[in-house]
Amino acid sequence: MYKTIQDPIHGLIKLEEDVIRLIDTPQFQRLRGIKQLGFAYLVYPGANHTRFEHCIGTMHLAKLLSEKLKLGREVIISALLHDIAHPPFSHSCEGLLKDRMMGHENIEMAIKGELKEELDSLGFSLTEIKKIISGEVESIVSGDVDVDRMDYLVRDSHYTGVAYGIFDISRLMEKIKFKDGLVVEEGGIRAVESMLISRFLMYPAVYYHHVCRIATKMFERAMERIIDSKLKLEKLFEIDDCEAMMILKLHEPEFYSMLRNRKLFKRAVYVGKESVDLKEIKKMKERKVEKKIAEMAGIDERYVIVDIPEFEELREFAIRVEVGNRIKRIEEVSTIVKSLRNSWIENWKLGVYTKKEFVEEVRKCAAEYLGIDKSTQKKLFPDPSSDDRIP
Repeated sequence: MYKTIQDPIHGLIKLEEDVIRLIDTPQFQRLRGIKQLGFAYLVYPGANHTRFEHCIGTMHLAKLLSEKLKLGREVIISALLHDIAHPPFSHSCEGLLKDRMMGHENIEMAIKGELKEELDSLGFSLTEIKKIISGEVESIVSGDVDVDRMDYLVRDSHYTGVAYGIFDISRLMEKIKFKDGLVVEEGGIRAVESMLISRFLMYPAVYYHHVCRIATKMFERAMERIIDSKLKLEKLFEIDDCEAMMILKLHEPEFYSMLRNRKLFKRAVYVGKESVDLKEIKKMKERKVEKKIAEMAGIDERYVIVDIPEFEELREFAIRVEVGNRIKRIEEVSTIVKSLRNSWIENWKLGVYTKKEFVEEVRKCAAEYLGIDKSTQKKLFPDPSSDDRIP
């Protein structure tokens, strides 16, 4: 028995009986209520797609590639469930989960109840699935070149209307093979370059757009306060976006109202690596810096958010390609990829966000505490109201 569904990205997708049984569980259905891009809809109104369709799209690509590479069914099921442990608003709770959870703990909290019963009934190994999802073992689900990225780049581009994420998925999958691990044949190098360019361009335009970062950090801080006092951490793997907002409305009404009505914090500081001492910044803890800046500015620390993104290295730079009879990293054979790697750090921005009425004072205090030249700040943001523009 099987069913077919119509997907706006991949067209008709065939769902086999085991997949249908897993999709029909409450744990998987929860993903219908979790936006793929978190608060990106505040910038791009079309960005209302969810983890539900992304997981099905990823499963579809995994099935196509598994048939080519003759991989086991557990790889396909792992692709279907790879985002099952996402909390509300996708990556918006990553920071607080990272500080409070170890290893596969989040996956174990999410795969339970009816979903676990179905997996057991179907004979799938939860241990193996956890390893595949977490990237503990190299696979097409989580690796240097994987079906997760292939789906979300094109899907996110489609729903945001940002055309940067388009690349030739079919060509890339056609040229992937196993040779002491996943390798892309020489004929697929241009497709890899195209995927990396897409990722490079989508990062500042969508994934790290300043409005998305501000809303994400506001939600994260509010949820952190709730979890520290009123909510068990495992609840995050049971609720969706709407339920999380209702919890926010009950316990953090001010932040709920700001997020609900898009009355967000503004940028007091927003600078790149050239404006700060990176070695010192890497050592800093966001909460401690927030507290210090708030004390200097004489305001409640709830109204100061410091955003120090991790210096993320794209895993795709390590993609292995076959050139002649030799296996090399993609950056060794592609000047485009080498250039992208050198430019990647330029996407990094340090942000300090606060309520509009506190911007000037917080800017001065943050610039002093973080060692940022004040003329740089004045040049970047002469008028706080300029932060209202979209996008």
